[in-house]
Amino acid sequence: MKSTLYITAKVLPGNRIEIQSPSLSVGETVEVVILVPEANPDSVEDGNLFLEQRLAFLKLPIAERRRILESQAEKILAHYQQDSD
Repeated sequence: MKSTLYITAKVLPGNRIEIQSPSLSVGETVEVVILVPEANPDSVEDGNLFLEQRLAFLKLPIAERRRILESQAEKILAHYQQDSD
């Protein structure tokens, strides 16, 4: 089973990203996924908030995520079942 580690990082000079974690071992192979929020011309904070909300959702227990997704699916199902005539 894979464990997940969520870290927010800043891009360093030279377009580098540095990740440090005491739970990682030297020489260990890890997978890295980088999520870059879309630039929002009105406010950079809005993009960061959206990313924070997504990360918060991913940190929820799987049962809670399934409950939320099921609720959203039920709402959108009604929309798609509407007769468009």
